[in-house]
Amino acid sequence: MTSATPDNLQFLDDPVGLRITWDRLVSISEEAAATLVNMAFSSIIREVGDYSCLLMDESGSSLAQPKTSVPVFIGTLPATVRHLLAKFPADTLRPGDSLITNDPWLGTGHLNDVTVVTPVFRAGKLVAFTGSAAHMSDIGGSLNMGSSRDMFEEGFLIPPSKLMHEGEVNQQLLDLFLANVRSPDRVEGDLHAMLAANQVGASGILGLMDDLNITSVTPLAEKIHALTEQAMRRAIEAVPDGRYEAAVDIGDYEGDIHLNVAVIVNGSEIVIDYAGSSAESPFGSNCPMSFTYAYSVYPLKCLLEPNLPNNEGCFKSITVTAPEGSIANARPPCAVEMRNRVGHMAHAAIFSALADIMPDRVMGHSGSAPVTCDVFAGQFDDGQRFVESLCVNGGTGARPAADGIVTGFPGNMSSTPVELIESATPLLFLEKAIVPDSGGAGRYRGGVAQRMVIRNTSRFPVSHSMFYSRQRHPAEGVLGAAPGAPNYVAIGGEPLEKPVGRHDIPAGGEVTIQMPGGGGKMPVAERCHSAMLWDLQEGYITDEGARRDYGVDSNDLKRG
Repeated sequence: MTSATPDNLQFLDDPVGLRITWDRLVSISEEAAATLVNMAFSSIIREVGDYSCLLMDESGSSLAQPKTSVPVFIGTLPATVRHLLAKFPADTLRPGDSLITNDPWLGTGHLNDVTVVTPVFRAGKLVAFTGSAAHMSDIGGSLNMGSSRDMFEEGFLIPPSKLMHEGEVNQQLLDLFLANVRSPDRVEGDLHAMLAANQVGASGILGLMDDLNITSVTPLAEKIHALTEQAMRRAIEAVPDGRYEAAVDIGDYEGDIHLNVAVIVNGSEIVIDYAGSSAESPFGSNCPMSFTYAYSVYPLKCLLEPNLPNNEGCFKSITVTAPEGSIANARPPCAVEMRNRVGHMAHAAIFSALADIMPDRVMGHSGSAPVTCDVFAGQFDDGQRFVESLCVNGGTGARPAADGIVTGFPGNMSSTPVELIESATPLLFLEKAIVPDSGGAGRYRGGVAQRMVIRNTSRFPVSHSMFYSRQRHPAEGVLGAAPGAPNYVAIGGEPLEKPVGRHDIPAGGEVTIQMPGGGGKMPVAERCHSAMLWDLQEGYITDEGARRDYGVDSNDLKRG
C-alpha cells in the first residue's frame, strides 16, 4: 500500500490500497465486537447478539460496523452521537471521556438499549468516535410488557451523561443506575464490556492512522461515503420511478393498528413515507422516529445493495418521513417498550410495496418480526432470585429464490440457547421442536415455526413477561403466496387470548410457546402456475410432491 502523509493521500486513489484500508476498518469493528461479546455478563449480548459496535469519524458519521451485530443500529448510533454532542460539544470533550444515554428518542427506541460513545483523541485532537449499543438484561420498571401507559413505567431513563470523565467512572451516576435494576452485577459488567469494546475500537483506529501516517480520518471517511453513496444511487436508478404503496396490520390486542407506507422512487433518490399510519397507541406499541428510520433503510439496502458494507453513505439517498404523533413517529413520553411491533414490520410494508417491480428480490414477511424477548423472573428453592431473557425466532419469509429458514430477520438476533436458560433458572425445557407445515405455502415456502414447552421446577411461581404479535395477523406471503402459521402461547394448556403482559407460571406449571411461521413467495404467479400444470401433466406431482414443491394439494391443482 502506498504510504500516506498528511499532505499525501494517494492511497485513496489506489483501489487495492483503499479496499485493504476499508476492510481493515471492518476488521477493527469486529475486534471491538468480539471484546464486547467475550466480556459481557448477559446472555442477551453473549448468545443472542443484541448489540452493535460502530466506528465513526470526528463528526459522528458511521464508517464501519461488524457483520455479526444488529445491523440497524448503524441507523441509530450516528444520530445518538449528534444528540450527545449537543449536550457535550466536541471542544469540551477530553481523553478518557465516555458518554452514555438510553433515551428512546435519542437512541434505539426503548429504555433497555443503552448506548455508550467514546471520543478518540490523537495528539490531543479529536479524530473519531467509537460506539456500542447493547440491550441490558434489566432496566427496572414493572416487567409487565404491554401494560405500560407511558415511558416512566418502563424503567430507568439515563439522559445524555458522562459515564467516564477523563478516565474516572462517574460513580454517582453508576450507583444511581444500578440501584434501579434487578441484576446490578450483570448490568455493571455489560457497561464495562461496552467501554472495553470502545477502547479496542479506538486503539484500532489510532493504529491504522499511525500505519497510514495520517492526522485525520476525514478524507478516508469522505472517500468511503462517496463510493458507497454512488453505488446506492446506481442501484436506486435501476428501480422504475413511481409511487408504490402497501399497508400491514399489526393490531393484535389494542384494536386496529396499521402501518401504511409509500415508497417514492425518483431518479437516484427514495422517500419512504408512513403517512396514513395509525395514531399513537395508549400502550407500548409506539415507535420513535429513530427506530422507524433504522428499520426502514436497512431492508431497503437489503433489496438494493445487500453486499455493500454498512456505513453512512448507504443512506444519504434515502429519506424517511412519518407524521409526528403517529405510531411510526411517536412523541415522548409514550410507552415504547414494544416498539419492535412497529419497527420490525417496516420490512413487510416495504417488501409488499415493491413486490411487483422487484419480484426477484423481495422476501415474504418474516415470522421473526417482531422479535420477542420473554423475561422470566422469580427465585430458586433456596430463595436466590433470578432474571433471565429468552429470545426466540420464528421462520423468516421465503427468500428471493429459496425457502425461508428459522432465524432472526430483520433483527439479526439468535435464539437463546436452551442450555443457558436451564443452567441459569429453574426452568426445564420439555420440548423444543420445529412445527411441520407452519411456513407459508408458495413456490418458495416461508420458514417454519418452532415450539417450546417449558416447566417451572421451582416451588415458587415464576413471572413470565412477554409480548407476542401475529396471533391475528400472521406473516403474509408475497406475490400470491400464503401466510405462515400464527403464534400460540398457553399456560397450563390454556391458550392465552392476549399473550402480552405478565403472567405467573405456578410451581410445576408449564408454558407452551409456538412462534409464527414465515410468509411464502410466488416469484411470478402466472409462471409458477404454468410450471405446476406442466409438472402435473407430466406426472411429476404427487400429494407429497405438491406439498414439498408448491405448498398445495395435488387435487387442488387438478381442480384448478
